[in-house]
Amino acid sequence: MWKWIRIPKGVALVAFLLPWMTVSCSEQKLVEASGFGLAFGRVTAMGQAAEAGDGASLNLWLILALLAIAGGLVLLFLKGREAAKLVLGTSVAAIALILIGTWRYSKDALVAEAAKNGQNSGMDQAALAMIQVNWEIGYWLALLSLAAAAAMAWLVMSGRESDAEARVRSLAAGAAGKPKGAAAGVNDAVDAATERNDGEPPKA
Repeated sequence: MWKWIRIPKGVALVAFLLPWMTVSCSEQKLVEASGFGLAFGRVTAMGQAAEAGDGASLNLWLILALLAIAGGLVLLFLKGREAAKLVLGTSVAAIALILIGTWRYSKDALVAEAAKNGQNSGMDQAALAMIQVNWEIGYWLALLSLAAAAAMAWLVMSGRESDAEARVRSLAAGAAGKPKGAAAGVNDAVDAATERNDGEPPKA
C-alpha cells in the first residue's frame, strides 16, 4: 500500500490545474479560477484572463498547501515506510491549508469584504445576495485525494495495511465474481431451455 500513496498525492497536485471555483450572478458566470490561479492571483473574469500586478492577491495558504503536497511526494520517493507519519502530516496539513485558504472566497467572506470597503447601499446588498460561489471538481478532487492519502498513510503507520489490502482484494474478487456468476446463471438457463426443446417431439 505504501507505494500506492503516490497516486492520490499526485492526483491532488494535478487537481490544482483543474477548475476550482466559479462566481456567478443570475446564472451568469462572472469569475472562474483553477487551484493554481487562486494560489497565484490568476483568474478569468467575464471570459478574459486577469492577473494582479502585485503580490497582494497571492494566497499564501494555498501556496503552502502546494508545498505540503509536493513535500509529501518527495518523502514517498526518497524515504521508506518510516516516513508514513510525515506523509500523513503533510496530507492533513494540506487539507487544513486548502480549507483556510479558500475561506476568503466564500460568499460570507465576500459580503464581509464588500461591507468593509463601504459597499453598503441597498443596490449593492441586493447584488451581493444574488452572487453564487460554486466549488468545482478540482477543489473536491484535491480534498478527497489528500484524505485518501492520509488514510493510507495512517494504515501503514498503524501496521494495518496488510489487513486493508486483504479486504480490498476480497471485495474486488467478490465484485468480479458477481458478473461471472450472473453469466454462469444465464448459460445454465440457456442450456436448460435447449435441453427442454430437444426433448420435445417435433410438431406436425
